[in-house]
Amino acid sequence: MRHHGVLLRFKLLGIPVEVRLSFLLIAAFLGFSLPRVDLIIAWVGVIFVSILVHELGHALTARHYGSEVTIELNGIGGLTSWTVPEEGVTPGRRALIAAAGSATGLLFGGLVWIVAAPLGPFPPIVEFTLDNLVRVNVLWGLLNWLPIRPLDGGHLFSSLLERIAPRRGETIADVVFFVTAAAGVILAIYFQLIFVAILTGWLLWGEVSRLTGPGSPTTGLPVLDFDTPAQKLAGEDESDVSEPEPPIGH
Repeated sequence: MRHHGVLLRFKLLGIPVEVRLSFLLIAAFLGFSLPRVDLIIAWVGVIFVSILVHELGHALTARHYGSEVTIELNGIGGLTSWTVPEEGVTPGRRALIAAAGSATGLLFGGLVWIVAAPLGPFPPIVEFTLDNLVRVNVLWGLLNWLPIRPLDGGHLFSSLLERIAPRRGETIADVVFFVTAAAGVILAIYFQLIFVAILTGWLLWGEVSRLTGPGSPTTGLPVLDFDTPAQKLAGEDESDVSEPEPPIGH
């Protein structure tokens, strides 16, 4: 098993969780423009809780269907690894596992808003934390259902194709994911979202590599994605199941 760079290890609802130092560093970097240290710390807390809640949605759903699951928070977000249960995984169940992450985040963000709204006003740091818990979970939950690989929406779209067009599903998915990744790059550049442009450019490169030949690089956005059990199907060691089928990121 991989332990390099692990800052914290614990169990949550019986699910092993590892937090890597790179996760906290990247979260702090994304909040670096905030004017005060306490706001940066609160922002890191918001990201930690939000991604953990999202991954719990994937993990608990996969465990419900008989999979063994683990969660890792790392430099590019969150990763839920899950094994294939004895009875296998149908496209419908795979779609439910994919959708569960964002659905759990949306539910969590909604509950925070419902509980906090009638209790305010709060001190500024508390107000900042609550507002961002709602925004991060709701807005990213909705965006994460877009049909872009490796977002949850990409897995949902692949599961749908597997059910309605099993013979041509992979080809259709490759074309659609190329178009959506390219659209993401164009929109990010148009709105001058530099970080998003870099990220979507990375995803687009993965799609180009997938279309042009074998050995394509694995790209990833674990923040809001889950691991497919492809390696388990191929017979790899369970403890090393942490990367999805290329170029889908965890």
